[in-house]
This record gives sequence, structure tokens and C-alpha cells, in this order.
Amino acid sequence: MTTDNAQAILKDLTELEFPKFLGFSIIFALFKASQPKVTTYGIPSVSSLLVATGQLSDIETASKRVADTGVLLLEFALNEPTSQRATQAIVRMNYLHARYRKAGKITNDDLLYTLSLFALEPARWIEKYEWRSLTELELCACGTYWKSMGDAMEIAYTRLPSSAEGWKDGLHWLKEVEEWSVQYEETYMVPATTNKQLADSHFEILSFNVPARFHGPCKKIMSVVLGARLRKAMKYPEASPMYYTIINGLLRARALLLRYCALPRPEFMRKKYVPSRPDGETGRYNSVEYLSYPWYVKPSIDRRWGPRAWMTRLMGRKLPGDDGNRYAPEGWTFNEIGPQALKGKGTKEMDESRLKLISQGRGGCPFALQ
Repeated sequence: MTTDNAQAILKDLTELEFPKFLGFSIIFALFKASQPKVTTYGIPSVSSLLVATGQLSDIETASKRVADTGVLLLEFALNEPTSQRATQAIVRMNYLHARYRKAGKITNDDLLYTLSLFALEPARWIEKYEWRSLTELELCACGTYWKSMGDAMEIAYTRLPSSAEGWKDGLHWLKEVEEWSVQYEETYMVPATTNKQLADSHFEILSFNVPARFHGPCKKIMSVVLGARLRKAMKYPEASPMYYTIINGLLRARALLLRYCALPRPEFMRKKYVPSRPDGETGRYNSVEYLSYPWYVKPSIDRRWGPRAWMTRLMGRKLPGDDGNRYAPEGWTFNEIGPQALKGKGTKEMDESRLKLISQGRGGCPFALQ
């Protein structure tokens, strides 16, 4: 299977088959590990680094970081691997990682663990909450695509048993990554105050548009889906059995309704997570959705005065176009993504990295020449 084949399969899974929970699984993976400077929320040595930098000192700053992470992730995952947009997203991500890797603040294991989350979490969430499981072909696509992404990020796989002789296919690679990832969590995912600080900051982002009086129940719902190990590492209290019964019962009912009562999603209902093209006048891209603050979202009549906008307005939250250019409604270009201090920087390094990626021919099979 080629990387092009794998990406096409994963794109259809994201936009047609499982647009809800595959999307949630990516948010959850971001919750556990966020970029551009890898932050594994349940791993104290790494979560303490992000807390120390002050990038999560307030929800607005944290929301910008999450928005930037989402932009890069969606751009390289939902555009063809050899496309200019996917390539630019990868080289920008590598540039933002580079100074932390050089300083030894991000290790190869941190990066490999983060990669494993994006490769593994979608299948886990779909298995647990969706109307069907992934097929072997789809799991192979997960392994193939994310192995290729790891190659593009220059992640070493020496921790995996078959790193010397190579892997047969995406399924083989995915199995070894999962085994290593579980062992990594067992060793390093332990309770820490910095984990909780990081989790609380991102909980505020996820629940930003939920009235404050419902934040308590929302945290208990989150405790249900986090899993015991991550919940303990983040120092979140366990929800009562009632929450497990209600949440799992509702999600099971949804899965059965979709399986036996719903028709396949038609092409015209494909969920769009990335803009199809840049703005014709500015050449900038605008985000399609946002979680909390409307970073990079272009104002429109519907976004400012539609039903959802009125609900947001009544809760005192920000809408696209509020506060002038504060949330960059004009959109973004790739060399602007990242911390303010790095905005517009790295052009030379990104050009060199782009030429290197192009020379590697990323659309082929990542297991062909090992």
C-alpha cells in the first residue's frame, strides 16, 4: 500500500464514515499530546516543559496553540501527501520542533509516542464508540500513513523490534508501535501537578462554549472517556458508576441506530475540516471551525448572526470578527503558524526541508525500501 492510497482511505474515514468520533479521537490525541512542541499531557517530564514556558498561562494563549496545532495536523493529514499544502504543513511543523529537539527538550521517544497516538487513537475510539470496527485494510492504512509521517518528521524507530530488518506492511508496524506505546505509558504516565495544570487548561478550551454551571458534569463525562491510567495521571476524580452507565449506554444506542437505521453518508454531506482553496484575493487560508476563540475564521453573516452565533453571543463568547484582527480573521499562511516569536521566521530552513521531502517521493510505499 502506498502513502497516497493510505491517505485517501483515512480521508474518507474522517469525512464520510466516522466524522464525529474520528474527529473526537484526534482532539483526544491532541489532549494527550499537542504540537508544535510535543506535549504529552500524562507524561510529567514533558507536561512540565510546556507549563514552564507559559504558553498555557491563559485560555486565549492556549487556544491559539491548539488552533495552530490543528491547522498543521489537518493540512498534512487531509491533503494528498505529495501536495504543496501537505508538504508545507510538515516542513513548518519540523521547523517549530527543531529548536526543542536541538536543545534536548524533546526526545525521540516523545515524538514516537506522540506519533503513536495519532496512529492508534482513531481505531480505539471507533472500536469503542462507533457503528463498526475498522477493517484490516483500514488499519493497514493507519500504519502506512503514520509510518510515512514519522519518516517525514525524521523520527527514529530503533525502539521497535523490527527496526533493523524492516516491517512487512502497515499492520506489522502498527502492532509494534502499539506494544511500545503501551509500555511507554506504563512507565512514564504517572500523576503529576503539571499534568493536571495542562489538563485543566485544555478542558477550558474544550468546554469553552458550555455554561459554567455544567462544567462539573462535563469533567465527569471526560473522566469516563479518558481511561483509568490517563485520568489518574491528570489527577482527575473518578466519575460515579451512574455516569459510566448513562454515557456508555447513550453512545451504544447511537452506534446501533447508525448501524441498522442510517443510510451511508452521501458525497454532498462529506464533512469538510480544511478549506478547499485559499482566499482568491489574499492567498491566505481560513479555518473552517473553531473550538473556543475564533482563530483564523473569516466573518460571515451566518457566523456572526446565525443561530449558533446567537447562542455564542448570549454566553458572552467571541465570534469571528470580534475585536478587530485579534484572532486573525484574515486567515493564515504556513510561515506564520506557531508562537508569536516565530511568526514569519524559518523561510530558509523550510525551503531546504521542503526540497528534501520532495526528493524522497513521499507518495510511495514507506516499506518498499527499508
